[in-house]
Amino acid sequence: MPAPTRTPGVDLSTRREALRQCPLFQPLTAAELEAVLTRAVMRRFTPGEVILRCGDCASGMIAILQGRIRVSITTADGHEISLTVLGPGDVVGEIALLDGGERSADVTAIDEGVLLTIQRGEFLPLLQENSSLCLRLMQVLCERLREANRSLEELATLSLSARLGRLLIRLATDYGTRVGEELRLGVRLSQKDLATLIGASREKVNRQIRVWEQAGALMHDQGYLVICKPEILAAST
Repeated sequence: MPAPTRTPGVDLSTRREALRQCPLFQPLTAAELEAVLTRAVMRRFTPGEVILRCGDCASGMIAILQGRIRVSITTADGHEISLTVLGPGDVVGEIALLDGGERSADVTAIDEGVLLTIQRGEFLPLLQENSSLCLRLMQVLCERLREANRSLEELATLSLSARLGRLLIRLATDYGTRVGEELRLGVRLSQKDLATLIGASREKVNRQIRVWEQAGALMHDQGYLVICKPEILAAST
């Protein structure tokens, strides 16, 4: 990952408010929050930029203030598998923050955004002094474990249409907007991205999307997917 640099154009009040919106940091007092802001480094990222690489030495944890990122791994035979999509308020690198080990996944920007990097040496003293922050970090780790277990369960028990339907509805709920009965995904993901997120081939995902498009349940609008009839996708699950 390129060495982070302080980001021009993001004033202190904006950074403070963005940090307050991050659930991990909500247990902090005003003074502790200011201490994080003083020590943290912010930078912008652009679509397609590699933010973290698997195997790199860990230097700290990242909090996403604006934009969305994709977390993935590459198998021994060179196939990329997307694990999840994260957005504002989420953190990444929390495992390496605690154990000081190597990065366990690749992190790539989906769109433009701003992130905040907190060095391990700066953050560990806050954990030692704040039990609420420790508990919140444990909750973050538990949420990631639950998500991983859910993905494994879906892969083992659900059909492709069910997995894809759940994924699209979840992405639209987390990162989209609702207009009447329609759900518009607020994040652009390729069919390859969607396929790796549900453990399928791009060709099979393409066929299922066409089925839903022909049924009037799904459409494309300026590069974004729009769920016109969520009940049809939900029925697949």
